[in-house]
Amino acid sequence: MQIKERDILLLNPPFKSISPEQDFYIADKAFVLFYQLYELTAYAFGFPYFPVSVYDLEKLVDPQSPLGKMLP
Repeated sequence: MQIKERDILLLNPPFKSISPEQDFYIADKAFVLFYQLYELTAYAFGFPYFPVSVYDLEKLVDPQSPLGKMLP
């Protein structure tokens, strides 16, 4: 998990799940989850974001979706 790997201190540990309404964007062959200030961690960490390669999600993505169209 990227939170542990990057030593991000959480405001309300432990992290349980990603909300269905979670903010995200797609860029450079990556699906990027991001959080608003104070949503996950302190201001000092800025806007925490977590890129995931589209290739890691290949089996989960609808081929006709915007993300699916980025895959070979």
